[in-house]
Amino acid sequence: MSFDYFGSGSETLNQSVQEGNHKVLWNWGKFKTTEGFPINESLLNQVIGQETALNECFLCLTEWVHKLKNLEKTQWYNSWNNPDADKPSAKTMISPGPYLLLLGDPGTGKSLLGRALSEKLTNVYKENGIKLFDVCSWKNQVLPSKPRVSIHKAGTGKKILKKEEIKDLKHKFVTKIGIKAIQVLLLGLGLFLLGIGFYFMTQALQTWADNQPYLGDTIQSFYNNNFSEYFIARFINFVPLTFIPGGSLIFFSVLIWWFSRLGGMGGARGVGGAKQSDVPKLIVDNAVNKAPFIDATGHKSAQLFGSVAWDPYQTGGLGTPEHQRVTAGDVHIGSMGILYIDEIKNLDPEEAVTLLTVLEDGQLPITLRGRWAGGNSSAMAVATEPVPTITFLVGAGNFDSIGQIHPALMDRIYGYGKVVRMNNDMPNTIQNRRKYVQFIAQEIKRFTLLPFDREACIEIVEEGRRRSNKRAALSTRFRPLISIIKTSATLAISENCEIVLKRHVLEALNEHCKTIQKQLLEHQIHERGKLLEIKPEGIKLGQIHGLAVVNDPYSGEMTGSVLGVKAQLVKKTELPRDKPLKGYYNVTGVAKGQTFISDSIAKVRSVILRKYRVDISQDYMTHIDFAQSYGVDGPSAGVTMAILLCSLIESKPIRQDVAVTGEINLSVNGAIQITAVGGVHDKIKAAEAWGFKKVVIPKKNYYHSIDPRDYSIEVVPAATLDDYLKECLIEQHFLQVPMKKY
Repeated sequence: MSFDYFGSGSETLNQSVQEGNHKVLWNWGKFKTTEGFPINESLLNQVIGQETALNECFLCLTEWVHKLKNLEKTQWYNSWNNPDADKPSAKTMISPGPYLLLLGDPGTGKSLLGRALSEKLTNVYKENGIKLFDVCSWKNQVLPSKPRVSIHKAGTGKKILKKEEIKDLKHKFVTKIGIKAIQVLLLGLGLFLLGIGFYFMTQALQTWADNQPYLGDTIQSFYNNNFSEYFIARFINFVPLTFIPGGSLIFFSVLIWWFSRLGGMGGARGVGGAKQSDVPKLIVDNAVNKAPFIDATGHKSAQLFGSVAWDPYQTGGLGTPEHQRVTAGDVHIGSMGILYIDEIKNLDPEEAVTLLTVLEDGQLPITLRGRWAGGNSSAMAVATEPVPTITFLVGAGNFDSIGQIHPALMDRIYGYGKVVRMNNDMPNTIQNRRKYVQFIAQEIKRFTLLPFDREACIEIVEEGRRRSNKRAALSTRFRPLISIIKTSATLAISENCEIVLKRHVLEALNEHCKTIQKQLLEHQIHERGKLLEIKPEGIKLGQIHGLAVVNDPYSGEMTGSVLGVKAQLVKKTELPRDKPLKGYYNVTGVAKGQTFISDSIAKVRSVILRKYRVDISQDYMTHIDFAQSYGVDGPSAGVTMAILLCSLIESKPIRQDVAVTGEINLSVNGAIQITAVGGVHDKIKAAEAWGFKKVVIPKKNYYHSIDPRDYSIEVVPAATLDDYLKECLIEQHFLQVPMKKY
């Protein structure tokens, strides 16, 4: 298998390097490890097994590009260049759609597909001359609560912002110089007046010391040699003219300096670090000139549709200007690109309705959203002019999303877009097995792991086949396989190996990479199994072993289980009674009121009636018991009950080392057909763990899903009830059960 598994030829592959891509010849027949495998960084190359979905997506992209090319011809953005001009309605120029809804199981590559479309869009835009744009928010001088917006060619937004910042800095510089001049003038005048005051004080002291004549007497005699009285009298005369005004001027000079240091003169930081200025704010930046891909999964209203930051300084000119508090949402940032929303069913009704507006109108004003949206403050009543939201919506979800998405939104997707099913598997061909090796090599490079040898790669591919539940298919749910690859490499690293071997992969699969749900289920069954009376050896009349699966209701994980089923069949006329007894047909240990098991019970009665002309409900007292079980449900119990009754009627014992599963059906043309059931792989693994030698399964299951090489026990396909009986019953007659013929 190793030699031909990936084919024997060579293939030319593209490898991404700094200079671009170059071609590498890879020999699939001789490669021993993944070391040196050429990795193509293109996201489209990494989408594996989703060719049908890709084709549908490319069809939508063609429509999208055609719409944008026609829109480009109108030069629609010219009317949005001037922030002071009135903006036209984009709805009159833009038609709705296309939209995509990707439905599939987790791990099938929905988000990767969305990013790959964005990568392709960038190249398509360059080829067709479709331009991206930047968006700026401007102050509205007339109505501040309604900031203006303008759009410009991608990359010019920063230039405009820089130009406006320089203009604002010039204005602030002039203002700052003026304030500095006033500050220096006030300080100078204050110091000058203080100097005059001190000069007068010095003159007064000199006059006292010289005892100069004053009003016909000496100065000291005039004041009775009281210097304090003299000094106070002189001080009162010159203080109001010097010290008080001089001190006031110095105080105001210091106050202006302190206030400017705090930013009160126009340099203060406001909400979100914005300055109190009239400079516009760049709210959408496409300078990288790459088609936007916005993953809005789990985002709420404010993140999706933008919001206006709340400012605690709402009045008195201290608040951050309204246009500086505007923040664009995902629908604005993703304009002209892809808006990806996984689990789109989780959108709130209000968010879904707002998204409808975005899709229909192609524009949406930015206003306050989120927890403060219901406030009564005038500072919260801010809404910009409409901002373009020409976005390509790509929604994703599981298959149950169809009935849970908002009806109006789902109607738009059906009407203007496409709903695409993601494949859970792909054909098990040489080409797709090679894709698995590519996937392994990609994850090795992504997580810097050890290379895998050829046999380890084969085991990963085989696990993908087993997970597809089909013999001729490979699973496209790659995310669970990443854990196996990483764990296998970690095991190899712990052993100081240079490459990852097959035994590392097997150890990761069997010991380390089970989900918590599967671990819990296996633990419960293991603990319960210690109390079960299941012995896969010998022969018994009236006892058989059936196979079932236990499902986790949240994750969908399942694990196999073995059921011991017993029965007794007693003819009612053999019991001596004064009054005749009525026959009955009871089945215990099963789920009550469940359709599947009830249908199986009814079909078993009809099958026995057809095969043996015996009515097990009217002529016999029949009791089938799923021993030590409760709540057994599902169609696969049908063949188990039928074989058990056939054993009693024919008085042939049943091999206890054989376990069975399958759905019983009514006889057609004399043959009682056994049809396919679910969870066969897990059922076989359960029988293998209990030590059974053989498992009999429906023929359809065998050829569709099962590779006998995956198991250490014999797996036998059977198409009819007679085929099952040949494998389970032995020709050793016990006491014959009396039968009534009709």
